[in-house]
Amino acid sequence: MTDRTVHKLDPDAGPGPAELFDGEVTYESIHRSEDGLGTNQSRVHFHHGASTHWHLHLGDQVLYFVEGRGMARELGGEVIECGPGDVIEVPSGTRHIHGAMPGESAKHVAITHGETIWDHDPRYPGND
Repeated sequence: MTDRTVHKLDPDAGPGPAELFDGEVTYESIHRSEDGLGTNQSRVHFHHGASTHWHLHLGDQVLYFVEGRGMARELGGEVIECGPGDVIEVPSGTRHIHGAMPGESAKHVAITHGETIWDHDPRYPGND
């Protein structure tokens, strides 16, 4: 048995790295698996039309939009507009982006399983 108790988290918020995001982003890591490859949870605020770079996950991802006007799009697909309460499922291996609609801001909670591979990584499809 552990000494762990129910407690309130106070995640550190900071700017989203430019190599992962386009535009102004505030990123909060809520929970990371010890090796970074399990289930990870974050809260992301996309300001003024900001979005992720193209990427994929080696496991499924769920995006739960909580504020603003957001979007998600898979490579070659249509933009899916998202508002508070919308939930997006991204299957493993799907190349995609997500963030705010142009000129808008949005905030979502991302629950991601598995490693993330970004468009600048040599392992990203088409970078060989």
